[in-house]
Amino acid sequence: MKQIVAIQNGLGNQMFDYAFYLALKRTYPKARITTYLFARRCDHNGLEIDRIFSLPLSEKKQDRILMRMYRKLYYLSKKHTFTGIFGRYILKFLYILHMGLCMEKPEIPYQGVQSYIWNRKYKIFWGGWMSEKWFLPIKEEIRKCFSFDLQKLSPKSANLLEELSQTEINSISIHVRRGDYLKNPQYFDICNTAYYRTAIGLIKEKTDNTRFYVFSDDMKWVKENLELPPNTVYVNWNTKTDSWQDMCLMSHCRHHIIANSTFSWWGAWLNKNENKIVICPKMFSRTENLVNVMPEEWIKI
Repeated sequence: MKQIVAIQNGLGNQMFDYAFYLALKRTYPKARITTYLFARRCDHNGLEIDRIFSLPLSEKKQDRILMRMYRKLYYLSKKHTFTGIFGRYILKFLYILHMGLCMEKPEIPYQGVQSYIWNRKYKIFWGGWMSEKWFLPIKEEIRKCFSFDLQKLSPKSANLLEELSQTEINSISIHVRRGDYLKNPQYFDICNTAYYRTAIGLIKEKTDNTRFYVFSDDMKWVKENLELPPNTVYVNWNTKTDSWQDMCLMSHCRHHIIANSTFSWWGAWLNKNENKIVICPKMFSRTENLVNVMPEEWIKI
């Protein structure tokens, strides 16, 4: 059997896909990754995990060909299922080829990789896999894979990293994502003004000697809507292919207020502070019931 994990979307999602791939290799040692979807659609800064983390992508040309063929046949079958016999013939052809699509079911409780083991010669794993439950048994391996090369930081980011290392400061990252969310009702306004004000008030109650570090693609909105103290640091210099530096800096803060974003999810999760406080939205999406995204110990509001 061949197991192929399709990697896609922005950096945070790519990291979830890669973490799932490493967990899958525990059951299927020969599992591989395909980046075919980046040839079809390039989200944000394109494929990044290989550039940022120097991770090996065990991709083969035939995987891309297989993915391309399956993708076309699968969507053809969906298009014609209710319009006649053609769709049923496509599904039968896929069955004969022993090809199957494994998609995450985020609306149900986590059941583990074993729930995706069924009789198909070719299994394409295509989904978000947005939960630490997939890879908790190998979490230290995941942390090692997603270790940032601090030598690649810009001088400005390196100076901020040095500031974050000061033991007397309770550094708190705040991630505000607007940009692409403004036109996406699935994600927009979940983390609104009320969410951030409540989160800021709550974390002030739990910490002292604090300093907020804001990471956002809309600093104007942040300054106009969030009542932050004068010593707040607005990190606004990491853009485009340097955006990963924001995640790196977030991971070195002591505590976190995150958005409904996989980017700040990883910024918080990679923080090694055992006593960290992470405040997150209880809802990640308006259209999907993503029950497994946020770790149980994080504070949901």
